[in-house]
Amino acid sequence: MFGESNLDKFGNKNIVLAIDCGTRGIRGILFDDFGNELGKSEQIFDGYYSKSFQWKEAPPEMFWNGLVDVVRELNQKDPVLFNAIQGMTVSCQRDVITVVDKKGEPLRDFISWLDRRELDEALPFGIPYALLFKMIGFSDAAKSFSRLTHANWIKVHEPELWEKADKVVLLSTYLVTKLTGQIRDSRSAIAGHLPFDTKRKQWCKKNDVKYQIIQVEPEKCYDLVDSFEIIGKLTPEASQLTGLPLGLPVVSSGTDKGCETVGVGALTPETASISLGTQSTVEISTTKYVELYPFYPSFAAVQNDAYNPEVTIYHGFWMVNWFVKEFLEPVNPDALHTLLEEYLKETTPGADGLVHQPYWGMEAFKPEARGSFIGFTEGHTKKHIYRAIVEGLGFGLREGLELIESKTKIPVQTIGLSGGGSRSDGVTQIMADIFNRPVYRVQTFETTGLGAAMATFVGLEHFESIEKAGEQMVHQSQVFTPDPANVRKYSGIYNKIYKKLYGRVKPLYQSYQ
Repeated sequence: MFGESNLDKFGNKNIVLAIDCGTRGIRGILFDDFGNELGKSEQIFDGYYSKSFQWKEAPPEMFWNGLVDVVRELNQKDPVLFNAIQGMTVSCQRDVITVVDKKGEPLRDFISWLDRRELDEALPFGIPYALLFKMIGFSDAAKSFSRLTHANWIKVHEPELWEKADKVVLLSTYLVTKLTGQIRDSRSAIAGHLPFDTKRKQWCKKNDVKYQIIQVEPEKCYDLVDSFEIIGKLTPEASQLTGLPLGLPVVSSGTDKGCETVGVGALTPETASISLGTQSTVEISTTKYVELYPFYPSFAAVQNDAYNPEVTIYHGFWMVNWFVKEFLEPVNPDALHTLLEEYLKETTPGADGLVHQPYWGMEAFKPEARGSFIGFTEGHTKKHIYRAIVEGLGFGLREGLELIESKTKIPVQTIGLSGGGSRSDGVTQIMADIFNRPVYRVQTFETTGLGAAMATFVGLEHFESIEKAGEQMVHQSQVFTPDPANVRKYSGIYNKIYKKLYGRVKPLYQSYQ
């Protein structure tokens, strides 16, 4: 009925399940200990909604039911493979929060990281802290973070729910709770507007300044577990719903971006991880804690002793979705990739003078910024606009990489690429040319799932470390080397135009406020 099982095909009985819950949808992926992707099921989310302009929420059931459905589908596709699963993990999009009761049941829908609501005024700081912020020039940034913290918004606008709430949780915490019955999560999964000390990988101490900015009471924080530890085991209810065995170990891993970084083999500072997803990011793994901007922490890496300093372009390859929606007639999804590849082949590096700055809102340290294109002529077409979007993202990420290198004092030699944009040979070559470094892809586009699977195998003691897991499970499948002529072209645009653009137009951006 099901044909040949992938278990028979690969002849390997060491199999784990990685749940990758991103912004667009949720995937269940099966990997063996050689990094082979043995099975996958995906569900696209359709339950996001907006009660007001630029709000974005989603019911908890959308995420949980999605998890259950993709796991069940894996079972239907290949029951032999499914029954060989030895452990699982959950890796989620960051900064998606709600409040829950003592049993871990949500009291309201989740607020997405894409939600741009904010308080009219920052919550008041204690007098000593207000003076401290003023002395160090942090007052405006502190007020901005306070206004943008969704937990603070719930506290102000839904005080009855806040009083009932036992914990403030992230999406990953909710899914782990549904699987294990315990309100716990990985230290490496805490990424967002919460009072978390990233350097120590613990909740902040009671008198920490973060509690003044993000006013979540300490008792509303939950237990944390090191990476590669077993958070809990599958409950009878979760087992019955998913079909997974009762007591299956659930292993602690990290966020989607953290697992993605591990999954492309970026385990040392010499290799950068660039994600061309809904958000576009550039980051490295380093045991040295650095802050790229004052008071802005690195993220907790999947490795217990490491961090991921990261620069984010919030509307990354979302811009490609925008382009398709606004400029193209309805296109068969199977033909869209080929069409966009042709656009890159039919245009030249530099898009005939069209330069794009990819700051379309929510940039952490450029809050006033907006997206812009300069250099239009009558010869430009939608093909040039698409190329300029891709190149602008590359320039923005190069700027971020240069900032990371300046803080760590370690030059990046190679770049591992992931995310939806990495599926394009044309896009990948542009990135190699803009960065003037070899850019590679690994054997699977499901790099978040691969990194999560690596962590799971370490947690099951199949590998002694994530480095050992990487040696066996991460394989470079294709390397793109820079084209010298294109490197010269892009370097000229980047240094002479792009790097100067933000400073020149910042006053105009500010006039929109």
